[in-house]
Amino acid sequence: MADTNVSSRNRKTAAISGKLRKAPPSALVWAWQALHLLDGAAAPSSAQEALESVLSALPEAERRDRNLTAEYFYGALRQEIRLQWLLRRLLPQPEKLPLPLRRLLLVAAYGMLFLERVPAYAVLSTAVSAAQCVYGPGLGKLVNGVLRSLQRWGTSVHEVSFYVEQGEAADSPAARARFLSLPESVYALWERAYGRDVAEKLALRSQARPVAAFRVHAARPHAERLRERLLHADGQASDALAVGTWGVAFPGGAPAAAGEESLADLMAEGRLSSQSAGSQWLMAALWRTAGLGDAPLWDACCGYGGKSALAAEQGAHVGFCSDASWQRLRQLPKHFQRLQLIVPQLALADGRRPPVRQWEGNILADVPCSGLGVLARRPDIRRHTGRMADFPQLQYDIALALARCLLPGRCLVYMTCTLRPAENEQVVQRLESAGLRCLEQLQTPHDHPFMEGMFGAVLQRN
Repeated sequence: MADTNVSSRNRKTAAISGKLRKAPPSALVWAWQALHLLDGAAAPSSAQEALESVLSALPEAERRDRNLTAEYFYGALRQEIRLQWLLRRLLPQPEKLPLPLRRLLLVAAYGMLFLERVPAYAVLSTAVSAAQCVYGPGLGKLVNGVLRSLQRWGTSVHEVSFYVEQGEAADSPAARARFLSLPESVYALWERAYGRDVAEKLALRSQARPVAAFRVHAARPHAERLRERLLHADGQASDALAVGTWGVAFPGGAPAAAGEESLADLMAEGRLSSQSAGSQWLMAALWRTAGLGDAPLWDACCGYGGKSALAAEQGAHVGFCSDASWQRLRQLPKHFQRLQLIVPQLALADGRRPPVRQWEGNILADVPCSGLGVLARRPDIRRHTGRMADFPQLQYDIALALARCLLPGRCLVYMTCTLRPAENEQVVQRLESAGLRCLEQLQTPHDHPFMEGMFGAVLQRN
C-alpha cells in the first residue's frame, strides 16, 4: 500500500510539474517550480539541488534571471514560517487549496513584502497569470484577492506586534519566533542556551543572504599575491575580509574578477575554491591545536571533500576519506583533481562502523548535525527540525567509534555546523567521560554579522 501511495504521489507531482512548465516564464515561476520539487515524493535531498534542477533546464537566453530566481526561492524558504502565518490569516482554510497553489502564494508574498527591486504590481500580475494558467480563472481571482489584501496591511507586517496571537504577551517568544521566521522550538532553544539578545542576533543572521567566501590554494604559485588581489579587487570588493588562513569573504557581494583574471577561471584552474567563512575560520582555529599537518589525516565524514582539500592545500597528508553518502563521496576525486591534489584512498562507510581498526594519524569528523548554524544557506532545514532528537546519540556514537581507532596521543577533531549545546558541548562532555581529553573547544562568534554558526573540539586519546 505504501508503494502505491508513493507512486500515486509521484504521478500527481509530475502532472502538476508539467502544468507549471506551461506558466509564463519568469523568475517567480521558476522559484515556484523549485519549491514544488521539494514537496514531491522523490524530493531532492536539498533546496540547492531542487533549484539547480530547475535552473539547469532553462534556455541560455533566460539564464540572466538566475539570481532573481534564487532570491525568490531562498527568500521564500527563509521567511516561510512568517509568510505562512500571514497567509493563514487571509485564508481561513488554506489546507483546502492545492499545495502547489499555496507555494505560489508563498513565493509571491515574499516578493511583495521583501523584494525591493521588483514592483509589487509586477509580482501580483505574474502570480495571478501563473495561477490562471495552471488552475484557471477562479483560483487566479483568489490569488489576486489574497495578495491585494496582504498589500493593504502595509508596513504593519514588519512589526513584531502584528504577530502576537490572542492570549499572548505583547513580546512573547512565540510571536518573536513567527516574526523572525524560526520554529518556536529553535528560538526557545537559543534563548534558553544563549540569552534573548544572542537569540535575536542568530535569528536575524539566519534570515540574511549568505556571504560568498573563497579559499586560495596555498600550494599554488603566487597564492599570496592572488589573496591580496582578492582583498583589493579594483575597488569592486572594498569590504572584502580575510577569513581563516587563506580565505576571503565578500559581505558586499563577490567581484567578477581579481585583477585581469575572472573568479570563474580561477576556480576552473584550481587556484580558488568556494568555502564558507565559518568553516575556514574554525579549521584555522583548530589546526595548530590538533597538529593536522604533523601526521596523516583521515577525514571520516568527508562529504564533498572541502575540509580535506583545505588541509591538503596547507600541507597535511590526507591519506584517507570516508563518508556514508555515495552521492557526496563520488564527487571528491573530481574536486581533488581540479586542485591538482593527490586523491586520497576512499571508502563508503558509516562512521559508527569504521572501515579500519587503527589509524596512525589524526581523524577529522564533521559529523551529521541539525544544521542550525547554516540556516541562511540551508533555509529548508527549518522544515525538518523535528528530526533533531536523534543527532546527539548519533554524533557520540560516531565520535567514540572513530576515537577508538586512534593511537595514544593522536587527536580527533570533532565538528558540527549547528548551534545547539546538546550536539556540541554536551557531546564533548560525554566523550571526556569516555576517556578522551579535550584540548580545545570553540564556537564561531555569536555576534559576528555573517559567519555561519559552527562548533569544533580537539579531543586527544590518552
